Amino acid sequence: MPEIPDKKPVSLADVLALHEHEQPVMQRTLTGLSLAGRDLSGIRFIDCDLAGCDFSGATLTDAQIVSCTLKNAKFNGCNLNNTQIVSCDLSGAQILETHVERLQIVAGDASNCDFGGSTFDQVSLVQSSLANADFSQCGFYRSVVLASDIKGASFAQAALSNFMMTDADLRPVDLSGTYIDVALFADADLSGLNLAGQSWQHCTFHKATFKGTKLDGADLRASVFAECDFEGASLREVTADTTCFTNSRLDGVDLSGGQFSMANFAGAGLTGARFNNSKMFSAVFQDADCRAVLLEQCELNQAEFSHADLSGASLSSSSFQNAKFHAAKTEQTVMLGTSGRWIGTDNERMVAELYQTEKVALDGDVPARKGTR
Repeated sequence: MPEIPDKKPVSLADVLALHEHEQPVMQRTLTGLSLAGRDLSGIRFIDCDLAGCDFSGATLTDAQIVSCTLKNAKFNGCNLNNTQIVSCDLSGAQILETHVERLQIVAGDASNCDFGGSTFDQVSLVQSSLANADFSQCGFYRSVVLASDIKGASFAQAALSNFMMTDADLRPVDLSGTYIDVALFADADLSGLNLAGQSWQHCTFHKATFKGTKLDGADLRASVFAECDFEGASLREVTADTTCFTNSRLDGVDLSGGQFSMANFAGAGLTGARFNNSKMFSAVFQDADCRAVLLEQCELNQAEFSHADLSGASLSSSSFQNAKFHAAKTEQTVMLGTSGRWIGTDNERMVAELYQTEKVALDGDVPARKGTR
């Protein structure tokens, strides 16, 4: 194979001349060159050494930077609208206190970068190393972090809104004081983190892990925790109105003193969980495993317990108004000091629910074949 030629040094005048003639800057060395404040709109850097270059205050709108070395480069105050940085080494670079729109960093190394105080709007960070990157006090809006290494990164005091992150192992990430509103986390692991008092509103988690996570006093309103594992977690005094915990594991978890109006625990595992002194207007526990659950001194007006297993549970001193216990299991359930009224089992409805012709054929019936009605 022919040897790749060494990169040739290039001067500032040469760079500006190539840009003026709409020619790419290819296989050149610009180490330490200052391009601060320059209008470099649409420039193309390909396989160049840009280590230590200063782009502060420059305009890089619609620029393409491909397979370049950008170690310790500075982009502070730079206009990076619609800029693409692909397969580049950005380690140790700075983008401080900068408003960034529609930037793409793809398949690069942005480890140890300092982005502190910047705002990112419609920015994509894809398959990149963000290890030990500093995003503290940053704002992310309509932005994504996809399949990237975030080990040791800091999002302390950051704001994430309309945000998406995949392969989200957040255990080695600093989330202290992070504000999150409208976000999707795929394959998330937040085990052991202290998220007490933080805002996680309108978030979506599917099959996420919260083992031993502290969420006391957190704001979880309108979020979705579907099939999540909260083993050993603590959710005391959370605000979780209209929040969904369907089919999640919450056995033995302390959720006392919480706000759960219209929350959904359908199909959840809640054995031994504690909800004492919680407000649960129209909360749904349909088909939930509530054995030995503590729901003492709770407001359970219009709560839905149809088909829930409340065996050995305690609802002492709780108030009801039209709470539904249709087909619920209430063996040894304690109801001492309760007030209000509840709706018991509708036997005709229960028989109808059990009668499924595809499973059981009565005399004179023809069982429906699979896939037919």
